[in-house]
Amino acid sequence: MGLRILSEKERQKNIDDNESNLIAQLQGVSKKFKSTKNESLHDINLEVYQEDFLSILGSSGCGKTTILKMMCGLIKSTAGKINWPTSNFQNSSENPANLSFVFQEPNLLPWMNVYDNIKLPLKIYKENSYKADENIYDIIKLVGLEGFEEYYPRQLSGGMSMRVSIARALVTQPKVLLMDEPFSALDETRRFDLSQEILKIKKEKKLTVVYVTHSIYESVFLSNRIYVMQSNPGKIFEEFDFSNQEKPEDYRFTPQFFEQTKIVSDSLKRAQNAE
Repeated sequence: MGLRILSEKERQKNIDDNESNLIAQLQGVSKKFKSTKNESLHDINLEVYQEDFLSILGSSGCGKTTILKMMCGLIKSTAGKINWPTSNFQNSSENPANLSFVFQEPNLLPWMNVYDNIKLPLKIYKENSYKADENIYDIIKLVGLEGFEEYYPRQLSGGMSMRVSIARALVTQPKVLLMDEPFSALDETRRFDLSQEILKIKKEKKLTVVYVTHSIYESVFLSNRIYVMQSNPGKIFEEFDFSNQEKPEDYRFTPQFFEQTKIVSDSLKRAQNAE
């Protein structure tokens, strides 16, 4: 079947076996906001390996987005450690781990066209103009935006706007892409199309992706590993590993896919009952 719930012993063995490929590790990470009485997240232990497509799956309010924001240094943890063994990234704004973040909303600047919205990070980093232009056109082609360079955000559909957001994240050539429910506002057809695009881009760019979602189908389709979370406070409930499984092009329409979504769905239900 290719899907396994990992025990703590198996999880630790994976860490030991894949230590050289370990990109990020959260160890006993907790978060308590000043505005709340209780912890939002408690004792999060999570690993990210090179070229992972790791999904964090859970209901709204379980702290999925908070994990991403702590990983890239937008907010600080209350307890525990966030380690980036292959870089000196330690919750700083300098970002030497070469991260990019794709938010739920495209957040495009309405007075800039598609090309200039994508170019914005390179302007901030003061990249060489000729080199930047060459890179931008490569990314535009990669995400399927050819012919839309002069369009403004008001002229774009939701799916096209999200393509611009993804292109803007990719233009700095990151190694790690953090994605916070980027397709949640899209209809099913556009979600499917963009999911296929993300897998293609991940493979071509050899990206590591950490993906937050509340869609069971999306997580099973996209991921090689899934962390299922429970709420109140947010905790890792179970981890699933698909790493040894081949996913054919029509995987979404196979009995195996439906069987695996059922297993992950049952896990999510158990997590909600445990809250």
